[in-house]
Amino acid sequence: MQIKRLRLSGFKSFVDAADLRIEPGLTGIVGPNGCGKSNLLEALRWTMGETSARSLRGAGMEDVIFAGTATRPAREFAEVSLLIEDAGSEETEVVRRIERGAGSAYRIDGRDVRAKDVALLFADAATGAHSPALVSQGRISAVISAKPAERRAMLEEAAGIAGLHVRRKDAEQKLRATEANLTRLDEVIADQDARAAALKRQARQAERYRALSDQIRTAEARMIFARWRDAAAAADAAKAEAALAETHVAEASEKQRAAAAYQAEATARLATARAAALATRDRASETGHKLSSLRTERATVDRRLAELAENRTRLIEDRAREGALANDAAEALARLAEEARTLDARIAEATTRMPELDTILATAERAARDAEVALAQALAAQASEAAEARVAEAALAAARARTERSERDLSRVTAEAAALGDAAPLQAERTRAAEARAQALRHAESARTALARADAGERSAIDQRDRAQSARAAAHAELSALDSEAAALAKATRASGRERLLDQVRADPGYERALAAALGDDLETGLDPAAERFWAGADVLPGDPSPPSGTVALGKHIAAPPAIARRLAQILVADSDDGQPLAVGQRLVTIAGVLRRWDGYVAKSGGAAAAERLERMNRLRAIEAARPAVVRAVDSAETELNRIDAAIAEARRAAADARRVLEGAETSARDAGRAEDKAAVALERIETQRADLDSRRQRIAAELSEAQAELDRATRDKAAPARRQRDPRASRGLVRRGRKPTHRRGDRPRRPRGAGADDRAGPRPAGKRYRRGQGLARPGR
Repeated sequence: MQIKRLRLSGFKSFVDAADLRIEPGLTGIVGPNGCGKSNLLEALRWTMGETSARSLRGAGMEDVIFAGTATRPAREFAEVSLLIEDAGSEETEVVRRIERGAGSAYRIDGRDVRAKDVALLFADAATGAHSPALVSQGRISAVISAKPAERRAMLEEAAGIAGLHVRRKDAEQKLRATEANLTRLDEVIADQDARAAALKRQARQAERYRALSDQIRTAEARMIFARWRDAAAAADAAKAEAALAETHVAEASEKQRAAAAYQAEATARLATARAAALATRDRASETGHKLSSLRTERATVDRRLAELAENRTRLIEDRAREGALANDAAEALARLAEEARTLDARIAEATTRMPELDTILATAERAARDAEVALAQALAAQASEAAEARVAEAALAAARARTERSERDLSRVTAEAAALGDAAPLQAERTRAAEARAQALRHAESARTALARADAGERSAIDQRDRAQSARAAAHAELSALDSEAAALAKATRASGRERLLDQVRADPGYERALAAALGDDLETGLDPAAERFWAGADVLPGDPSPPSGTVALGKHIAAPPAIARRLAQILVADSDDGQPLAVGQRLVTIAGVLRRWDGYVAKSGGAAAAERLERMNRLRAIEAARPAVVRAVDSAETELNRIDAAIAEARRAAADARRVLEGAETSARDAGRAEDKAAVALERIETQRADLDSRRQRIAAELSEAQAELDRATRDKAAPARRQRDPRASRGLVRRGRKPTHRRGDRPRRPRGAGADDRAGPRPAGKRYRRGQGLARPGR
């Protein structure tokens, strides 16, 4: 046995019909894991009669049916066809089909068979579902570790005697069943003997019953005679009642006729209603087709809604992530606002203390004016100068510290800004992602258009296939009808064993009855001179009478041997017999088969069997003439159906390609969208950080400018006491004797900007105390 072809449809991963042709030689099937190589071997075992779902890697036998995917619906059946060739080059097709909830069915060459017949077929060929020749996963180790009984089974199969064991087992089962039937038969015979004895007893009782029945019938006859006399008297009375009843019957008959008229009218209305119902049914069928199309579109919309729901979920997650980032930014802003409020509070506190310090300064000035002695004035001037020097040094140190701190902050911010990197790559990445997303969306739209076009083409091709199948069925039916009629006519017109003129004449359609009526039994005579009766032939003479008006010689419509040419020339045919005059020897016959001879003989019926045979022969020739056109119509329908099937397959392939392209484009669009969102988030984060760093840089630059200005002022203030020491007038602190002492411009200690509240007045002179309302005290007081 040689396997030539394996065809799968709906079996596991083979959702569409697929053919695997196994040519002579070695055939190999390669592919990655999960592509369906093992399914081919399981399809072979399943077709050979495998009944264990576990050996087919399933929990139930219906698991071999394609269960569907996200884009393909599940199938309702699975079918595997196996074309095998035996040693005599005779091909056999074995088909196994399973439907959900209906079980498996087997066919061999189109005939429904049992699973046992399929198993015997493969067992006779020394193979089967459990044959060691079918090596599946893990089978090699099982063969190596096989038990002696299993090895014997493999050797018997290799020797080709496994089928004999199967048939022996079948024969043994039949013998055991026969023995059980014989035992049962013995029991039935014993039971029948017991029943026969009981029937004998019942027969004796029946004979007694018949005797008693005769006596009962006699008594009943006498009783019936008495009743008859009473009934005769009652019959006379009933006749009167019958006459009255006949009157009622006549009235009822009249009513029945009226009801019949009403019924006829109702029948007519019923016919109209049925026609309307048929039209409604046609519309319902058309609506059903439209409903199927709408359901298909709804399934497409549902898939699109699912995709949109997935996109919505992803957007919600992105929004949550962005919300978390916004919360972090809000917390940072809150911290900065708290620091700003703290600084404002400190500034407000320093501003509040300024009047107090001014008051203290004014008190000190008044005390200085009230100084009584010049020594005190000199000491006060010296102390003031020392204080101013210390204040200037403190202000200078504070200004330098603030400047250094601002420079460090500016350097740190500059470094952080430099560490942010360039946003150009992210911008380019976002641009590329947006372009890729747009391109993927264009590809997806093109794929959707191609898918819609392929689906429309498939639906159109399916409609054409339905029409082509209807045309093919009609052509097949017409051809079968012609063949059946031709076979019946050929059987009916089969020639008998002897030669007859009837088998050699041909009449034009419509002239069969005329020919049969004109020749009659002469058609049974042949042309053989050795027979007792035969046609010898006679030439047409010039003196033969011509046909009368309105008639034509029957020979013009008959194809016959020359031996009856003169006879046919003297037979005239017309549509009807109008009493045309006939010459001696002439006969007039109508199309309907009415014959009138020249001597007045008329025959209205005759040669019915011959006419029927001639009609059948003409019909057979008409069928033979019409059959080639019907055969061509059948071939054309087959060709058209094959073309439509190819178009459907092409449309399905195009739809599958479009679905794959659409899935890839949608995946690319989603990936590009994620990349674009990621790049946009990174860009927004960088822009936010850069804006924050810019604001910090501006604030620190402003602080640095103020610190440098304070450093310059502190430097000038520190240099002022030295200048006064070089100027004698400035060292005394007085401009003119007799006026109240005033400080020169630049002598009063200035509050360094940006310094803390404790550093506004600078460090106080050591050994001195300032009291409200008192003058400058000497050291020690």
